[in-house]
Amino acid sequence: MGALAALALAVVAPGCSSDECVDAFDCRDEGAAPAGQAWTCNADKKCELRTLTPDEQENPETDAGTGGETDAGTETDAGTPVDGGAELCRNAVACSEQSIDKLRLRTNINDGGVVEEGTTEGEHLTFLDGRGGGTSVPDSYTYARFTDMGLEKVSIDDRSSLDSTAWDVAVRRYVVRFNSGVSGPSCVTVAQMPEGTTFESVTAVRTDAQFVAENYYTPDTCTFSGDPYGIQSPATQTLSYWDYPGCVAMTNKVYLVQLANGRHLKLQVASFYDPVVQEECRTTNAVKNTASAGSLRLRWAWLP
Repeated sequence: MGALAALALAVVAPGCSSDECVDAFDCRDEGAAPAGQAWTCNADKKCELRTLTPDEQENPETDAGTGGETDAGTETDAGTPVDGGAELCRNAVACSEQSIDKLRLRTNINDGGVVEEGTTEGEHLTFLDGRGGGTSVPDSYTYARFTDMGLEKVSIDDRSSLDSTAWDVAVRRYVVRFNSGVSGPSCVTVAQMPEGTTFESVTAVRTDAQFVAENYYTPDTCTFSGDPYGIQSPATQTLSYWDYPGCVAMTNKVYLVQLANGRHLKLQVASFYDPVVQEECRTTNAVKNTASAGSLRLRWAWLP
């Protein structure tokens, strides 16, 4: 994993190793950016140096355009079209202003789809469109909740999600976050299964499972905890689902999820790219086309 430190957001000199880039990952081989600058993938799909503002130098993920992107009429009340039923818990969300800046939380609703693709009885394979417009100027996360019929999209924007218990999981690019702790006011918590645990082997909730709320900010001091790769991604409870040997590779890590209503499920992130591209990543540690980056597929099943 030490080699992955080269993935820092402010990494790498002009031009990409391939003909064009999609996001900051594709600029990883360009060398360290000079002080006060960062590499980004521009509208022409080329890696370029961008001078950081003073605020951005303190907080590299802050998008200076966030404040002016409010889309009138898109803010969604969690008790109307995205009503998740009776509210079972509600907690104060600490560090919300810091999350808005660092995670670049938007006020427009993402139109990305949530589609069931699974055919195996007793389990689900759900596609969630988390492409989010790329990492340079991302759209909102795609939000969903777990139901007996499968994952169901929740039409809500990022800012409203901080005050809504209607959603369970949200995805954008390589980030998967759950509605708990500093991520949202609900009680959807995650337990990591031991290394080497297979999806098939999990048939019940382990008695020693430790369910943890999202805590990529310390609630008292709002100190940010990021990924170990240096790209300033929040250290969510499912961060370990991916590795980076040259593309976003799946670790096949298995998680237990406890919902606000006390129900449990097992979950595995099956792919970050479309399946054919993910297989290319698995076998070659590289991909030729990153257009499907953020096309997440969650494999999951209810537990007794």
